[in-house]
Amino acid sequence: MSDLTLIANATVITVDEQRTVIQDGAVAVDGRRIAAVGKTADLRARYAGATEVDASGQMLLPGFVNLHVHCAIGVTRGIGDDMGGAPIYRRDIPQGVVMSPDDTYVMSLLGAMQALAFGSTTIVENYIHSQSNVRALAEVGLRAVVSERIHDADLFSVRHGAYTYDAARGQRLLEANARLIEDWHGYDNGRITCHVGPHGPDTASPDLLRRARALADEAGVGMFTHLAQSAGEVAQVRTLTGRSSVQHLADTGVLGPDLIAGHCAFLEDGDAALLAESGATVCQLPAVNAKSGWIAPVAELRRLGARVGLGTDNMVHDMLEQMRFAVCVNRISDGNAESIKAMDVLEMATIQGARALGREHELGSVEPGKLADLLLVDLKGPHLAPVLDPVASMVFAGQSADIHSVMVGGEFVVRDRQVLTIDPVAVRQDAQKRAEHLWSAVAGWAPADGPTGCRC
Repeated sequence: MSDLTLIANATVITVDEQRTVIQDGAVAVDGRRIAAVGKTADLRARYAGATEVDASGQMLLPGFVNLHVHCAIGVTRGIGDDMGGAPIYRRDIPQGVVMSPDDTYVMSLLGAMQALAFGSTTIVENYIHSQSNVRALAEVGLRAVVSERIHDADLFSVRHGAYTYDAARGQRLLEANARLIEDWHGYDNGRITCHVGPHGPDTASPDLLRRARALADEAGVGMFTHLAQSAGEVAQVRTLTGRSSVQHLADTGVLGPDLIAGHCAFLEDGDAALLAESGATVCQLPAVNAKSGWIAPVAELRRLGARVGLGTDNMVHDMLEQMRFAVCVNRISDGNAESIKAMDVLEMATIQGARALGREHELGSVEPGKLADLLLVDLKGPHLAPVLDPVASMVFAGQSADIHSVMVGGEFVVRDRQVLTIDPVAVRQDAQKRAEHLWSAVAGWAPADGPTGCRC
């Protein structure tokens, strides 16, 4: 029994089908998986000799499944947020091809470290230099699904409404995604897996979308994309094909139950129903979309039976923030203060994300046999008191600093709010130096006196 860990004295939020909550609960972990869930007294007697972790005053719940992440775009934080529009379409923002593989590696370490410390045990990552990104994510110790950003359009021209497609560019990026799958899919007992990541229905030509689907099918992996993320995208697809973006993905074979589609904020008539019928997952990005002034019609999508998960995109990778934003913006857009509640968004952040990956049998809830990807959330802070409904308290009043410990595959990777797998101080310092250099080189950034702290 000495290899067993018993996390005891917790409020266990299982997120199972019955939404079971166990007061004074415990979870027994054997190796990488959950062995048992129940009352502390019962499991303590059953697993006498297990190493016990006292979780008094804490809530135990499944790790968050963050379905849409670009870790390295953290380089834009604090400046790009006020510049308007998506950063990938701007030459004056240091990201994408401006960054070296080493730059993306370090910025991905920073982003993955944030995601892990803030409770994301699984992230779905898509960006340029995927071999560098995946190496960083593997080192940080979270579970990740990684893809290359595949496009044949010149992204810098898109901002100006011009679409110039280059077949050679698309082929090069498609081959990079294929190499990523060959090198990394299934790494470390499946902790790292891969998807195929066409950027979007406007930035990947119809032929490239079809070839991306063929690669995914041949490799037996899922797909990641951005969908209906801007009015410009929708207009370009309509011009090219006479169809909506969602219809176009259906026509090219991309739309299906293994697709995770981020944004979906500019859906046209019939698109929500088509998404629901296809079995694809809509990943809502409530904070980043609210920052830009739009939001996906999640209430309608959920009423139609569509699967909806959550992601952080290029924001701070704080899923508590995303859950709170999701409640607020969806109630506003639906005009109904009861259309979505705290447990709904917790499910979006956990079990729905697991379903999006086809791994609901392993992830997304606290049940025997599943992988031990677990969070301990400290409920003792004054901002959470009184704790009457622990899930609602976390969603509406919780802070990322309340996440006390994180376990991935039965091993603690965060304890007492400290990331154990890498040196957080060294990563932050390296990322700061690289960001300052990149912003200076690309946008003329320099430190400045005064309230803004910079001039660029």
